[in-house]
Amino acid sequence: MPRRTTMRQVAAAANVSVATVSMALRNSDKITPETREHVQSVARDLGYQFTAATPAASGKRPGARPPTDGGVIAYLTAYPTKEGWYQNRFCPAAYDGARRRAAERGYTLEHFWLNDESLGARRLAKLLHSRGISGLCVAPFPDVVPHFTFPWDGFCPAAIGYTMRRPAMHRACPHQFQGMSLALQSLRKQGYRRVGVALGQRVSKIVAKNWIGAVLLFQYTYGRNAATCLVYEESDREELKDWMRTNKPDAMIVSDIALIKWIEAIGVRVPEEMGVVPLEVYPDHAYLDQKPDAVGAAAIDLVIGQMQRGETGLPADPKVVMIEGVWVDGPSVRTLPVR
Repeated sequence: MPRRTTMRQVAAAANVSVATVSMALRNSDKITPETREHVQSVARDLGYQFTAATPAASGKRPGARPPTDGGVIAYLTAYPTKEGWYQNRFCPAAYDGARRRAAERGYTLEHFWLNDESLGARRLAKLLHSRGISGLCVAPFPDVVPHFTFPWDGFCPAAIGYTMRRPAMHRACPHQFQGMSLALQSLRKQGYRRVGVALGQRVSKIVAKNWIGAVLLFQYTYGRNAATCLVYEESDREELKDWMRTNKPDAMIVSDIALIKWIEAIGVRVPEEMGVVPLEVYPDHAYLDQKPDAVGAAAIDLVIGQMQRGETGLPADPKVVMIEGVWVDGPSVRTLPVR
C-alpha cells in the first residue's frame, strides 16, 4: 500500500510552511486566497486526503475508512506539575478516552503542559501553529479558573468539564445533575430514606454545583430529610463524625473516597448499619460511574468536528455535550426491608 501524503510533503511541494498548509486546508482567512488555492491545488495533485478541511474541500466519501495520518491534536493540562493530573481518577480516564477516540479518527493526541515556564501561552500557540496543530483539547484544571487567557484564533478548541468557565467554548462534561439524581433514586429504590451527601466545597465548584442542585430537587420531591448535605471546606474526620451523629443517615454518598476509610474508622459497619456510595469508580462498592472515558472521547469529537468544518477560534454558539452517568451495584449497599 502506498504511504499517505502528509502536510509536510505538501508544504515542501508548495514551497510554504506546514502552518500555512494547515491554514490553507482549513480555508483560514489568515492567508491570502491565492496562497490558499495554490496549496489546495498542490495537495490535490499529491493525493492528499483533506481530513482537517472544510466540507467542500475535504472530498470525503460515504463509508470511507478513517484516516491514518490526520495529524496531531494538542491535549492541554494546567496542573502545578506536568504529571499532576494523574493524581485523581477522572483525568487519566478522560485522557485515555480522548486518546483512543483520536486514534480511531486517525489523529495522534499529544500532551502539552500550560504551566511550562519555558513556553507560556503565546509561545505555545506559536509552536502549535508552526507544527500545523489546530485542534486543542483543554483538560480539566485542578480548580475553577474564572477566565483563562490564550490566543485562540486559528485553533479548534474544546474543553473537558467546567473548570475553565471563560471563555465560553464547546465542552464535554459528565451529566452531574443526572448522575447525582440517579444515585439518590437508586438508593431510595433499595429502601434508604435518609441519605447523606458529603461534598468538598472545591469539588462542588468544579462541577458547577450541579450535585447540590440534584440534592435540592430530591428534597423537594421526597421531603427535607430524604437527603441532607454536608459541604465542607477541608475534609475533617471529627466534623464528619459529628455531622453523622446529628443527621443519622442510613446511607452516604461521598465525593472524596478518603471519607470511606473515615466512616469505617468511626466504627460504622458497611453496609449493615449504613450504605456508602462514592461518586467515582471504586472497587468493592456501589458507585456512580461518570464515564470519564466517554467524556474525553466526546471532547475529541467536538475538536475534530470543528477541524473538518474549518471553524476556528471561539464559537459564537458554544455547545455542551453531557454524558450520562451509570449506577453500578456493589456490596457497600443492600436492599433494606420495607418500612
